[in-house]
Amino acid sequence: MKPFIRYIKPLWFPVIIVSILSLLTVAGTLYIPTLTASIINDGVLRGDLDMITNSSMNMLIVALLTVLSAILGVAMSAHISASMSKELRNDLVTSLQYFSLRDFTHFGTGTILMRTSRDVEKIQSVLGEGLNMILPMPLMICVGLGLTFYKSWQLGLVILVVMTCMILTIIFIENRALPLIKAIQLKLDDITDTVRDHIVGMPVIRAFNRRSYENKKEICMFTETAQLNRRLRQTFAIGLPTILILFNMSTVAILWLGGHNVSMGSLQVGDIIAVIEYANLILLSMLMAIFVIIDIPEAIVCYTRIRELLEHKNSDIFPEPYNKNDTNLDSYPMNHMANLENSKNIAASTSTSTSTSTSTSDDTPLLEFCNVTFRYDNAESPTLENISFTVHHGETLAIMGDIGSGKSTITNLIPRLFSIESGDILFKGKSIYEWNVDDLRARIGYVPQRAYLFTGTVDMNVRYGTAPNQEVTTQDVENACRLSKADEFINRLDGGYQHMVAQGGTNLSGGQRQRLAMARALVRKPDLFIFDDSFSALDGTTERAVRTALHKELQKDNRPALISVEQKVSAAKKADHILIINRGQVAGYGTHDELANTSTVYQQILASQEVTE
Repeated sequence: MKPFIRYIKPLWFPVIIVSILSLLTVAGTLYIPTLTASIINDGVLRGDLDMITNSSMNMLIVALLTVLSAILGVAMSAHISASMSKELRNDLVTSLQYFSLRDFTHFGTGTILMRTSRDVEKIQSVLGEGLNMILPMPLMICVGLGLTFYKSWQLGLVILVVMTCMILTIIFIENRALPLIKAIQLKLDDITDTVRDHIVGMPVIRAFNRRSYENKKEICMFTETAQLNRRLRQTFAIGLPTILILFNMSTVAILWLGGHNVSMGSLQVGDIIAVIEYANLILLSMLMAIFVIIDIPEAIVCYTRIRELLEHKNSDIFPEPYNKNDTNLDSYPMNHMANLENSKNIAASTSTSTSTSTSTSDDTPLLEFCNVTFRYDNAESPTLENISFTVHHGETLAIMGDIGSGKSTITNLIPRLFSIESGDILFKGKSIYEWNVDDLRARIGYVPQRAYLFTGTVDMNVRYGTAPNQEVTTQDVENACRLSKADEFINRLDGGYQHMVAQGGTNLSGGQRQRLAMARALVRKPDLFIFDDSFSALDGTTERAVRTALHKELQKDNRPALISVEQKVSAAKKADHILIINRGQVAGYGTHDELANTSTVYQQILASQEVTE
């Protein structure tokens, strides 16, 4: 994980420019009171009009240069903070790409959304404001105090005492605010999750008339967050009145001591005016910096939360002997981040040799499960236990079983969305944990149980299935849609293939989403298709047409295989083999005729669907 200074280090030149501009701004700001004192002492009191005119012109020039340097400093600070946030977001996205599904479940959608959006924005805001307000503060204090002590050491001590009181006030406030800020961040994560669930599940909430219940739950969460915010604001409320009192008391003390020194002849009237301006500028600079410093604890909490994502290692533990493979991309996402381009080049070079070595004869199974056992986090018993089967090129495997028996889990293990506990999974005769993960997934066309589409055009969603370095033409997209029968409704949409799809495909029906998801897998032209109950939303006529087109696709030169999770025996009986899963174990494996005679579970499925041989 990059320390925060690593995000600033590439921006060293803009930081130097901002520092120089801050120095010029401070020098110009403090030079104006010095000119004011000179005008009063040498011009006003002596009646020298020429001196007043010349000094006033110099003051105007200095003021214009000070304003110009301040504007340039703000613009450069904005550039630095925006560049930092861009790199931080890039690292977050790269890190999240190598999270396992377990990791996403562990953190939760709400907190990930908050950390990648609001937390980054908070850090960017504090950095930009800090460069504008905190960076000039030490220069303002050092130069201002130096000028004050030069004129009167007693007045310099007054400003120093007031500054010390202000610093102690800030430390006290920060120590009380930090725990409250952490608690508020956690509450905001919970609110994000809850509101997201309510928006997505609004039809269910209304259908079951649960609005009052959900409203009470939201009010409870909002009330707890409001109480924490009120305590936080009460803590911050102590600071501003205290600082303003100190601010005004410093002016009173300077006038009292300054008047005494003037009466003693050791100080001039113009010097008192200058010292008051110095004190105002110093304390005002501190006051402006305080408003940013107050936000620093929250920014620290935000960066700590972001570091948890950046430093988190993939929680999947690979089976022996692959769990010690240091070169695995999913096991070591941060190493991959540091050497991203190099890893891609290595993967590309090994991909060619892998393709050659794995292009074996049809005698070698395309996919083979060897006594695979898998369990989810904190599960007492395995979800899958001792699963074994083989799939050859051009074959079709149907997986059937009760709800929750582990059918979808099997399909998730093949592209390494989860890692197994024991056993092995061979793809083209080679363990999937020895494959480069990107190269492995490029050879698989996966249609998940929930057909999810992204915001964009129909054409973009289909091309989303394109494998790396694969050239896909418009004709390829149209062919894939024709095979999945998606072209039937695409041609009726406004704009056709350029029709905009809403997030999640909510402006399309369930069947239309499924057909586009199939087209997305078909355009990849993989070695293995995985359909996880992907025909459930299709009508009978469309389903038969898609299955017929898919069967023809399996007979092409590369002879891809198909694994399909099925609910209907009428579809499964046409597969070359059927795998029956019951409570996470293999309850039967063979053809329809073989299982109809040997498998009790399959016979029960036949009876429940009233299927006769």
